[in-house]
Amino acid sequence: MNNRVTSIVFVSALVGIGAFALLRTEHAPPPATADSRNLAEPSAAPTAAPTLPPGHPDIGQGAGMSQGMGQAMPPGAPTMNLTTPGLPTPSATGPGALTWKAPPAWTVAPNPSPMRLATYKLPRAAGDSEDVDVAITRAGGGTEPNIQRWLTQFAQHAPEIRTVTTVRGLKVTIVDVSGTYGGGVMMPGDAPSSHPNWTLLAAIVETEASPYFIKITGPSATVHAARAGLDSLIQSLTPAS
Repeated sequence: MNNRVTSIVFVSALVGIGAFALLRTEHAPPPATADSRNLAEPSAAPTAAPTLPPGHPDIGQGAGMSQGMGQAMPPGAPTMNLTTPGLPTPSATGPGALTWKAPPAWTVAPNPSPMRLATYKLPRAAGDSEDVDVAITRAGGGTEPNIQRWLTQFAQHAPEIRTVTTVRGLKVTIVDVSGTYGGGVMMPGDAPSSHPNWTLLAAIVETEASPYFIKITGPSATVHAARAGLDSLIQSLTPAS
């Protein structure tokens, strides 16, 4: 009798334990999977770009970028142009902007610096082994300070020759100086250079805003042969507006 009661109690206990385990399994939350964990974590995807006001330029589009500069140019800054020789050349916008006509013998070349509006190469004169560089730029500063700065680019030089003329209401000062030239802009790593028997033939064109600089630098024979071309270009200077 006692054994029978013990067996009944034992079986009842097993049934109760099984029922409790089954009930707990039915109501327990599902085990976490990779997908459910990812849904609970913050999304790694980039957030949508903020809504911009009407007419606002797109962020990161580089509106108003200058060629090769990677940054926006200020209003009225000179623009760089490579145009066909002999055709009018738009040089800049804003007050004091000028156009000009390059002589047919002047070959358009790439601008080595964003400071230049135009670059030209000229035929070498007999006996000259180096090219002449013709640069047209626009920058600040008065006429006399710029001339004095150019003179310091010569280790030694003869007295400069100056000529002043007026073209369409524009005052133009032409400077001709020869000697041992060592100036100019050097790139990092370049060794200082010295060029005997070189000439700088330059014109400063005064406008209502910043002046224009037309500089011919190189071996004296080639530079002096370019004087007629420089005079022709100066006579073609015309206000853009």
